[in-house]
Amino acid sequence: MKDNKIFKGIRGFFAIFGLVVFLMVGYAAATNWSGWTSMFAVMGLIKTDSLNALPGNKMLEGATAGIVTSLDDPYSRYLSKNQWEELQLQLNAEFGGIGVYVEEMEGGKLTIVSPIKGTPAAVAGLKNGDIITKINGETTLGMSQDDAVHLMRGDPGTQLDLSVFRPDEGKEIDFKIIREIINVPSVEDKIVSEKPLLGYIKLNQFHAGSAQEMAASVNKMEEMKVKGLILDLRDNGGGDFPVSLTIADLFLGDSEVVSLKDSKGRETIHKATAGGDNTPLIVLVNKNSASASEILSGALQDNGRAVLVGEKTFGKGLVQTVYPLADGGALKLTTQKYFTPKGTDINEIGINPDHVVKNPDKGDQDLQLERAIELLSQQTQ
Repeated sequence: MKDNKIFKGIRGFFAIFGLVVFLMVGYAAATNWSGWTSMFAVMGLIKTDSLNALPGNKMLEGATAGIVTSLDDPYSRYLSKNQWEELQLQLNAEFGGIGVYVEEMEGGKLTIVSPIKGTPAAVAGLKNGDIITKINGETTLGMSQDDAVHLMRGDPGTQLDLSVFRPDEGKEIDFKIIREIINVPSVEDKIVSEKPLLGYIKLNQFHAGSAQEMAASVNKMEEMKVKGLILDLRDNGGGDFPVSLTIADLFLGDSEVVSLKDSKGRETIHKATAGGDNTPLIVLVNKNSASASEILSGALQDNGRAVLVGEKTFGKGLVQTVYPLADGGALKLTTQKYFTPKGTDINEIGINPDHVVKNPDKGDQDLQLERAIELLSQQTQ
């Protein structure tokens, strides 16, 4: 009798579920009949008349990607199985490759940002600002950032042929680079001044191990009894949102870090826990400081915890949620907009630093770092 009741319950559930699906499909068809008709007509014509055979699963994948593309949101996209695996590798920060960060800049230009020190890319001579034109002989015209990064990955010991256009020199340069296992360190630290004793921490990205690395560097600086600290978020394109909240805890007391609003106007406020480091702090930012970097720098600025030096940030005030899908891929979807503690919407606007300093286009002089050292020295006298 008990098993019979369970069976009836399961049958009832699927009956209701089937009815809901039927009604949803019926509603979609009724409200956009011509669109559905056209889609199935295209799929049928390709199957029957096209010279180019296309498997059904490929058509479904293309249709899925097209639905997401129609949102006209550069941050929402369908990820194939390979692309989803690639994103997970990036967040876990260990993979076979050459050691560069790639950003899709204005006009779809795939631009190298900060080759990682000591990696094959840095040794070969790739530079920040190089525009990737070919990967293994394949043009990057119309290629997405994720696809480019996937092509550049590979087994250690294999060769990557890379062509870049270097704007400073006005010419294309070819590289042959042997891939290695890249263990991506997200944090570098050093002392930049002896009198007064000033520390410097460079955060390259927000990945799985970044919070732990940052905590170790902050503790190291505290033990050295530095009088001031410089946090460098330049060319940091972001990464894992929860990691930015954990790192904010290292510097902020009981205060707001960021607020999020979804499509229904529901607000979520994230706060730091009490007990953060209170060493005088300056944050370096530039036009490539984006997303999680802007969450952290905006929170530190709005709470009066840090002074920002450099250039206006990128302006990405949106949060994406990744939903794994049945085909092994995933949907990366913009689900929330974020606001700084003072309620500022920085999307497509950016954050203005307290002290605007531009580094020269050529040469190695770092005027932004020099200004930060000067300001900290004045604070600690």
